[in-house]
Amino acid sequence: CDHLIDSLPVMLAQHGHSYGARVGREIADIGFCAAKKTRFHGVRLHCLAQRRVGRLPLPTQVWLCGASHHDSKAFIQQQPDLPMTELFGDLAYPTPEIISHLQQQHTRLVAPQKKPKATELTNDEKYYNRLVRRIRQPIESLFNWIQEKTQIQRASKVRSTDALLIHCWGKLAVAFFLLVFNY
Repeated sequence: CDHLIDSLPVMLAQHGHSYGARVGREIADIGFCAAKKTRFHGVRLHCLAQRRVGRLPLPTQVWLCGASHHDSKAFIQQQPDLPMTELFGDLAYPTPEIISHLQQQHTRLVAPQKKPKATELTNDEKYYNRLVRRIRQPIESLFNWIQEKTQIQRASKVRSTDALLIHCWGKLAVAFFLLVFNY
């Protein structure tokens, strides 16, 4: 079975407020969310999920890292076990270290191709990237669904590390309960 991987920012503070934020410093720090074009203080929620055609993916591993952890660094630290499957990721994942880790497990990484500097992608490369994005869309939908059901990204009222952990894991527990029982 195929797997999808991505991360979601959980923001304690955004933009200029992120530099003075002090909440949860044991696990939270300052990072940048390229999708939202936002600098934030918080954590990243990483999710590895089993792909299910026509349904939301089923999370198999979920973990938290500081906001400054790049997705590839978080993946290598977690060392997920994915024997003999295909892993669909975004541009953050095709690093030599990740590819080597996955090859040892006989797993193939499928990710969009980066545009070379000062050149354009060929039509075949553009088509390939569209196909990969289409296959990866369910993990984005899963994150949107979790956000819609729990408002997990908005953690501005959190005032301690313990409260941040309760915020993240509590909201995920609710979301997964709803996912399992089809609410």
